[in-house]
Amino acid sequence: MASNSSATLSSLISVFGLGALISGIVVSWVKNKLEQNSVNKRRVRERRERQYIDFLNNLMGFRKGWEDKKMMKQFIWDVNTNATVSASDEVYRLANKYIESFDKKSKLPEPERQKIYARLVITMRNELNKMSGEPPTDLEENEIKVMQLD
Repeated sequence: MASNSSATLSSLISVFGLGALISGIVVSWVKNKLEQNSVNKRRVRERRERQYIDFLNNLMGFRKGWEDKKMMKQFIWDVNTNATVSASDEVYRLANKYIESFDKKSKLPEPERQKIYARLVITMRNELNKMSGEPPTDLEENEIKVMQLD
């Protein structure tokens, strides 16, 4: 009987040893996949951030004192091409609204354009923050201004 329980004990140890090995492999595989997913999310965020920075840089061509037809055209090009595919719905809508605010028929006053710009920036920040698990920005529209020295 002692040899039978010894064999059972030996059998249990080998089973648990194999289980620990399999468990270790599974845990390692899951950890690797999670890290890979984190890296991929970070890359997507960085790519989107670069796109939005370029987007806002070109938008500056519309601003009084920095008028630049080439930048205006690039911004409109980006809205009609890149933004239609990769920007969030709200960013796309606000970008179009900003462009429309310069239509001579709309005669939108500068403070209203400034509000659209501020909402666009806040929306971009919140989108990027969400992608990286950060809380939404607490900046308010009146805090985001395009300033220029005379």
